[in-house]
Amino acid sequence: MRRSPTPTTHFSSSSLVTLFLLLCCRAATVHALTDPATTIQFDDTRDGLSLFGVGCRKKGPIKVYSVGMYSDAGTKESLATQPKSTSSLAALRNALQSTPLTTFVLKMNFKVGAEKMAEAIAESVIPRTSNMGAVDTLKRLIADGVAAKGAATPGTVLTFDCTSDGSVKVSVDGREVGSAPDLCQAFTGVFLDDKAVSPSFRESVVDNCCEVSGTGESSEAGSATSSSQASHFWQRKSNLKVPQLPYKYSALQPVISEKTMRLIHEENYAKCISNVNQLLNDCEPKHRKLSIEKIISNSEIRQSNPELYNNAGQCYNLNFFFKCMKSKGGGGEPGGLVAKAIVRDFGSYQSLRKEMVSAAKRTFGSGWLWLGYNRQKKRLEVVRTSGGGNPLTDKIIPLLTINMWENAYYLDYQGRRADYVNACLDRLVNWNFVEKNFKHATGEGFVNDTIHAATHRGLPLLAAMYTANWAKHQAIHMLFRQS
Repeated sequence: MRRSPTPTTHFSSSSLVTLFLLLCCRAATVHALTDPATTIQFDDTRDGLSLFGVGCRKKGPIKVYSVGMYSDAGTKESLATQPKSTSSLAALRNALQSTPLTTFVLKMNFKVGAEKMAEAIAESVIPRTSNMGAVDTLKRLIADGVAAKGAATPGTVLTFDCTSDGSVKVSVDGREVGSAPDLCQAFTGVFLDDKAVSPSFRESVVDNCCEVSGTGESSEAGSATSSSQASHFWQRKSNLKVPQLPYKYSALQPVISEKTMRLIHEENYAKCISNVNQLLNDCEPKHRKLSIEKIISNSEIRQSNPELYNNAGQCYNLNFFFKCMKSKGGGGEPGGLVAKAIVRDFGSYQSLRKEMVSAAKRTFGSGWLWLGYNRQKKRLEVVRTSGGGNPLTDKIIPLLTINMWENAYYLDYQGRRADYVNACLDRLVNWNFVEKNFKHATGEGFVNDTIHAATHRGLPLLAAMYTANWAKHQAIHMLFRQS
């Protein structure tokens, strides 16, 4: 029996174009914002409410959770004519007092225990209200809701509905826990007032809601938000992060206490990074994606924007300082090539110690103490810089630095700078890191490094390239034979 041919479906070019346009239109109706710090996404609408903005709540370098705020579309539209400035958030806070419902959605990025999560949110609310009974209720609700699942693990969603009667309804992963009375305004302030816990959230609200054209229908507002988000993407805002320490905060004790290390890293370093991001975003677009290293080596920025240069310099110096210290087995006399250079240029390691201590005593105000390599003179030098200064600007390659800002030693040594420097040299300096820096600065050890790279990486790579090239020629040969 003859089989009938299988029917074939043919699409005309016009049909394909129509299908493509329909898919594009469908995709265009789906709006969402993503927190760039955590990559956690929030839908553009939630139970009929519109998304205003998203941001990250950080505790030092830890990204604890992302927050998104939803409220009615009318309030969002009223912001469209406001200037793109955080001062516009005062008008938003006033407007939210008369809205029937505002929802804050917290999506966890870091595991936090039930009690700690409850305490952290309660501590943020306390300065903004006098109703301690309501705060205790809120704290208990959060603790109970989170404890039911063990902890606030990544992916856990905490929802706080600020209702028209002033109460805050708490839910964990969609399960309602209860309500805390008279905290709506205070809870809103946690994320929107001038001392809000997430500056990035405030900036996101301003960026997505203010100076937006096309107010009116909610769909138009959604389109404006999407357009604003696209503009935000192409502007490529700076989003530098605070690197984690290479050791625990307590690792350098008793020379540098845990309290001092937390002060330096969680407050000072984080503040400098935040300042650099803000200053870069106020610069020309070509500067916004510059790294810290490129900023401090850019003579144009150093002359035209000293505030940016000093903050970036402080970031570089702090990160370099952390690497120069070692939790175990640090300090003492070095070995290797740098030890020979110290004897050559200072006479002995003890002479270097004396010169560094003397330089530390002479440092006026806050600054940095360096051991660097002068490429022009081909010798080691002890250098002092003030503020966020760095010897790189004088063509001196940093090998080692000791933080001489007051907050780095005052809690542990008060005014005894010499004791602080001696303790760092005796017990903390990471001479392996200094040796590595010295090799890069002088080119010493280049042949050995090259041989090592060729032995461990270069030869296998050459073998793979040869094999691929042989296979290509065989394929071409077979192709010509077949033709």
